[in-house]
Amino acid sequence: MDSCSTDESCSGLSPAARQRKAAAGGGGRVMCDGMTFTLTEGNEVAEVVRGAAAPCVLGSESFFDAGTGTRHHFVDVQGEAEAMLFLVSVREDQRRIVAIRRF
Repeated sequence: MDSCSTDESCSGLSPAARQRKAAAGGGGRVMCDGMTFTLTEGNEVAEVVRGAAAPCVLGSESFFDAGTGTRHHFVDVQGEAEAMLFLVSVREDQRRIVAIRRF
């Protein structure tokens, strides 16, 4: 299992389900293992795709940890060479991604 912080740099492309407007003043972009993630205005996890007009929302299963105020999203993404599963942790009150782990 790999972990990425908000300062690591990668790039990559994958298919996307739909597009949403990126969160204004949100947590910015977080890069991990060839993927660039961001949040939408509704705190949905989205992939930033080079050349796309808007980030592409990634379908996910999630659960909320009330003790930390963090929602954890399991995101399954098809990369260039393989499928990848990420756990994207979002502080909803701060509208930012705080951690990403790849399984």
